[in-house]
Amino acid sequence: MRNFAICGSRFSELKNAEDLIEGITLENILVYCGLVHTQKPDFVADSPSHRDKVLVRKRAFSCNYRDKSLILKMATRGPDPSFYVVGSEFVGEVVAVGADVKDLCIGDRVIGDNHYPGTKIVEVAPGIPSNQGSKEYQIFHPVKLMQIPAKMPDEVAAAFGLGAQTSYSILRRLKIVNGDRILVTAARSNTSLFVIQALQQYDVRIYATTTSHEFIPKLEQMGVETAVLIDPTLENWQDDPILSAIALRVGGFSAVVDPFFDLHLGRVISLMAADARYITCGFHNQYSQFTGKPFEYCGQPFGAVLTAVMLNNLHIMGNCLGQSDDLKAAIQDYVSGKFKPIIDTVFSGDQIGVFLNRTYNASDRFGKVVYSYQ
Repeated sequence: MRNFAICGSRFSELKNAEDLIEGITLENILVYCGLVHTQKPDFVADSPSHRDKVLVRKRAFSCNYRDKSLILKMATRGPDPSFYVVGSEFVGEVVAVGADVKDLCIGDRVIGDNHYPGTKIVEVAPGIPSNQGSKEYQIFHPVKLMQIPAKMPDEVAAAFGLGAQTSYSILRRLKIVNGDRILVTAARSNTSLFVIQALQQYDVRIYATTTSHEFIPKLEQMGVETAVLIDPTLENWQDDPILSAIALRVGGFSAVVDPFFDLHLGRVISLMAADARYITCGFHNQYSQFTGKPFEYCGQPFGAVLTAVMLNNLHIMGNCLGQSDDLKAAIQDYVSGKFKPIIDTVFSGDQIGVFLNRTYNASDRFGKVVYSYQ
């Protein structure tokens, strides 16, 4: 079976003839990536360990920001003659079912259910089903999977689950009301693109920040009222004339969606209205320990941030993934045409290096990048 893996510097000396290995540069570090072939897992439907499980053959997969730290960790600290399989999202087909499984059948197409927090089965961990989602064959408990409709093609399904489940959880927890003025930061990030798409169903005014001028027309075509080109060195976005003028005109932003709190919370807090809601689902500084390049915070001091939170009765929320019902709702909205995730590129075959390069290095990437085994 095939696996998309990050390889040690000496793995090429030990690889099989059918393995494909390429090198790319990521954060100024040479990363060896490849399609590595391993043995397909045995699956015995009536065995005690497999009775309540299913075997899934992956059809396509994608990587997310969270994979980047795992990739760089293997590239800088992993064993030289070894490899590590990566991938956060996948679409697959059930090819075998355990004797006690009732909810899934052979031939069903599934994606991961990242339900969090909590778990429906005590012995099954909540959250992302696998950090090695590119494994062509993998065994799962059915509670970690969700069946998808035929209307959703593989290239969408392979890039759907995390962004959809997270964005729908964020908007549910924000308790959006008509007329909200919502600012979405880091608008080109995959999470923000999912959020902007999901917001189209609400009667709200959407604003966004980006550091890439070329994406402003695309963001405004998606329904963003104004996309602001922001100076990444500003410590307080109140000093940006365009963004501060918007905030003054609308009475402050009533909600902020931010995928990277360590980049933006200290900068955006001054632009929020009284009793506004801020929600974040991640942080940028996930791999500096592997690159040797320290993360430099740029924003108002922590004390100033908390003072603004206190004086303005602001609500600061963290969000990790989402519930199964969030993913179900996103799938239903996709089928009805209300929710349309953006796919940048689909690769296959020997396009291993270009897949990884496009995922993390391409300055013109807009949307998710997918690799297909089909």
